[in-house]
Amino acid sequence: MPTMTPPEHPGPAGSQYPAPERRGRLKAATTCHLYRAYGLTVASQIPLPELTPAVDAGASDIRILTPGTLGNLSPESAGWPWLELGETCCQILVQGIARYRVEQGQRILVDRRVPRAQGGAGDDGDVRLYLLGVAFGLLLHQRHWLPLHVSALNTPAGVWAFTGDSGAGKSTLGAWLHYHRGWPLISDDVAVVKPEEALPHLYPGPPRLKLWQDALAALGIDRQGLVRDLMRADKYHLNGHRGFQERPLPLQALVSLERAEEGERPSLARVTGADAFRVVMSALYRPELGRSFTTPEALLGMATSLTMKIAVYRFRRPWSLARMEANLAPLFEQIEASAARGGGAD
Repeated sequence: MPTMTPPEHPGPAGSQYPAPERRGRLKAATTCHLYRAYGLTVASQIPLPELTPAVDAGASDIRILTPGTLGNLSPESAGWPWLELGETCCQILVQGIARYRVEQGQRILVDRRVPRAQGGAGDDGDVRLYLLGVAFGLLLHQRHWLPLHVSALNTPAGVWAFTGDSGAGKSTLGAWLHYHRGWPLISDDVAVVKPEEALPHLYPGPPRLKLWQDALAALGIDRQGLVRDLMRADKYHLNGHRGFQERPLPLQALVSLERAEEGERPSLARVTGADAFRVVMSALYRPELGRSFTTPEALLGMATSLTMKIAVYRFRRPWSLARMEANLAPLFEQIEASAARGGGAD
């Protein structure tokens, strides 16, 4: 399993990194592939099959390049051993995979000339995993946007997004609502809100579902040919999944998912004030990285503004794939009521 380590160049034999550097199968490229993600046009020298190809894209917003060896940045302000921060850019190293330099919210440079990881080197899919994950997350924070770690769908009451701790069932709930209710998916990982918008829209990221093995079985999805998650052997990626909504839509509600205690009935409650603010903050993708590029006051201000523009709920329900329909009854009732009012908050 690859791990993030301090970005150091390997030295001679007997040094900390005696193994030679490598490029893997990722060759230097000059041609660009065009994609759309997060409302941005991405011109990439690396093929990114997880993203939606751009049609008549025009000028690109983001460039992903494969230069020569990347040098080190000044690490004095780094708060994590795998991250270096500079005045206008940052750099991360994933051992055995690649270095990623993220510059001014506009460019990501990828360098495969890195020390070999113990137990072997990663492949191109591993390179894309970290590129579309933490590297893109850093880029979104550099643009002073709010990346939200949510599963979101276009419901009859507009876009509702679901957040919660790892294991809270965001992806499973989103997939179940998509397959059983036919609601288009917006996101199953990271989507962004642009704080400058008076009406906050949710901009979709890669059209990819991540589901545990038991959820795949419950939904009748064959895992043959699916991409196994790099970190969790019993989780799978459905890349380029059907049914994803590609254009941004107004975000109406954010729901924090919690597991109910044994014997507790499902309940959905509207939360406001400080409780609602905490739900929004908990949905932010890597907020500790956001504070590296945005002042804490500005980040709190953006989260507060979003809290005041959307409805926020806390949804507690028993964890049972077999009783999903019954356990989601309070959610359906609220969405139907909101749709009858035109999709807005209470």
